[in-house]
Amino acid sequence: MSYTIFCDFDGTITLKDVGKTLLTKFSRDDWQYYDKLVINGEIGTREALIKQWGTVKANEQEIFDVVDQISIDPSFHSFFEWVKEHNIHFIVVSDGFQEYIEEILEKEEIDSSSMDIRANNVKIVNNSLVLSFITEECEHGCANCKYSHVLDYKKKGNKIIYIGDGLSDILPARELADVIFAKEGEDLAKKLKGDPRVIEFSNFEEIKTILEEKIFN
Repeated sequence: MSYTIFCDFDGTITLKDVGKTLLTKFSRDDWQYYDKLVINGEIGTREALIKQWGTVKANEQEIFDVVDQISIDPSFHSFFEWVKEHNIHFIVVSDGFQEYIEEILEKEEIDSSSMDIRANNVKIVNNSLVLSFITEECEHGCANCKYSHVLDYKKKGNKIIYIGDGLSDILPARELADVIFAKEGEDLAKKLKGDPRVIEFSNFEEIKTILEEKIFN
């Protein structure tokens, strides 16, 4: 049986949400207002990101000075080594940006060439951020349609293990995953509370232990 792991990045692999950290530092507007609109179902995450990042004024050096201060879950190192040893296809799906994901993984000495990264892209032009989205506009209004990435593998008969924490993880996890690891206390865990597929976690060592004992034994 073939398993594929889909994993969120911000606040899941990293200890802090990278996007929210950057917005808090550099946004000149109430960026959290747009998160509330997403939660209320008034707009999608694509529209929210365009509005939020449109308020940011910073140069590349300023952005990456902040990014370089953000760390990943220390137990992700051993978890990802275990994933590679078991030849499990590992895909990062993120509403964030490829540029800071690769920067953080390189800083943490994680070989990003051993995983797939499905994220948006950003360029900094005259201290403003220009976004480009990895997926075409989807019916769910997503910045990066995680659902479509997971669906492609589900259609191939893969069993789906989904790891995440936030609002953008709810749809793909709820509709397509066979096993769901939801970060304790975060939106994904709250929204899917009571779902028998959900296992709450606080670090990747816990995920590795459960996978070893229950799936890859």
